[in-house]
Amino acid sequence: MSDKRFHLSSLLFMVLGAIIFLSDLSSLSYVRSVINLVNTAISPVLEIKEDMAGRIRNEIYTYFYLVGVEKENLELRRRLNKLLLAEKDLNTCLAELEDLEKKLRYKTNLKRLKYSVSRILYYDPSGFDLFVIIEGGKDRGFKEGDLVVSEGYVVGFIESVFGSTSRVATPYNEKFSSSAVLGAGRRKYIYKGGFPEGSLLHVKVEEEIEAGEEVFFTSTKRRLPPFLIGKVSAVSRGKDPFFKEVRVKPVVDPRSEGYLFVIRRVR
Repeated sequence: MSDKRFHLSSLLFMVLGAIIFLSDLSSLSYVRSVINLVNTAISPVLEIKEDMAGRIRNEIYTYFYLVGVEKENLELRRRLNKLLLAEKDLNTCLAELEDLEKKLRYKTNLKRLKYSVSRILYYDPSGFDLFVIIEGGKDRGFKEGDLVVSEGYVVGFIESVFGSTSRVATPYNEKFSSSAVLGAGRRKYIYKGGFPEGSLLHVKVEEEIEAGEEVFFTSTKRRLPPFLIGKVSAVSRGKDPFFKEVRVKPVVDPRSEGYLFVIRRVR
């Protein structure tokens, strides 16, 4: 039976049922028998149709879910490959730097990095991106204070280590604090995390700083390469007459990250 015929038949039975009900014919025993017979005949058809409709809906939902998962997996593989290429380039640069040190007899203090590749398992549900949970913890030797980076910029510092996971405070988190420099400058400041922007501390009033300048993480003993934290978004006179108020917009978007580098602290 086609859908059109089925709907016409259902409509006909509904009209017939309404007429029988309004005319009080349904009180007659033979009429009730006919109604029961019709209901018995139609019920299996309705159940089959509803079951088929449910299966079709489930198949459609499953299809779109699988398409979404496939796209996400492709993006994660792309980002992982990009990280692995960055790892290869970094090792090449460090090897070249070691050769240059030997030729010039100059020590830079940059060491071969001890790192692990990890992935994000959970994001901050508050929407403020104050932290992420990454794969790996005590089982992989992660420690509090380990730097977490991706593609040349800072994702955060490990603030808590668990059995097989770790919690990473991002540059949006007030617990995030690190030494920082502006561009290629040598003067060091303190970057203090915050949402939606962090700030650069200890910037004297007479210093010339403009919006758009890049702020880089720097290790106190120059044992790690600089990683980008963010860009200066605003500069103004602060409450302290000796220092400026410098706002910094972090460049990291934790929810767009998949795989990360965990760089171990030199202890």
